[in-house]
Amino acid sequence: EIPQCAGCNQHILDKFILKVLDRHWHSSCLKCADCQMQLADRCFSRAGSVYCKEDFFKRFGTKCTACQQGIPPTQVVRKAQDFVYHLHCFACIICSRQLATGDEFYLMEDGRLVCKEDYETAKQNDDSEAGAKRPRTTITAKQLETLKNAYKNSPKPARHVREQLSSETGLDMRVVQVWFQNRRAKEKRLKKDAGRHRWGQFYKSVKRSRGGGKLEKESSAEDCGVSDSELSFRGE
Repeated sequence: EIPQCAGCNQHILDKFILKVLDRHWHSSCLKCADCQMQLADRCFSRAGSVYCKEDFFKRFGTKCTACQQGIPPTQVVRKAQDFVYHLHCFACIICSRQLATGDEFYLMEDGRLVCKEDYETAKQNDDSEAGAKRPRTTITAKQLETLKNAYKNSPKPARHVREQLSSETGLDMRVVQVWFQNRRAKEKRLKKDAGRHRWGQFYKSVKRSRGGGKLEKESSAEDCGVSDSELSFRGE
């Protein structure tokens, strides 16, 4: 039976027949699937296709971390920890300068490289931006009076009220909202501190009264700055 070529599907009438992957080939039909170079000495196969050595490793060999292209086994490479790079791909992602032996650089988690100079410059810029303060809005006495009057009517105004205040004062609506938030927080803090002070004085007076008669006389409600009504209210 005359064998059929796997490349051109024609019968092979040549004196010599090539056999690769249990298939027969004309010598002129056995070519690399990528570069179409005729294969004579050695070939590599994957998934039924035939490749020359260089194209096989480009496609299926170790990939360059930067360009994700295969690296032929004969090519010189650069390594950084577990990452492998082409020589021309071993470069800073910011300034694109190719890094040489002895150069200091920073290796990102995804394998990207940044030279020391660009990394430190970027870090300084980030620190400067993080430390920069937001511009503060100056509120005039007239604007403040309007806000205080509105706060007396409602410490937590609805949106349409805030919009009206923004229109009346000329302040940004966000500024008005933040002012009310800060005002409520301040009053809450003052009430908490005042209550803590009154209870502290009250417990101090109780402690003194238990210590002896002399201290009991010195620790009257008036001396503690707490009225009888306040004491009875706290005791309810």
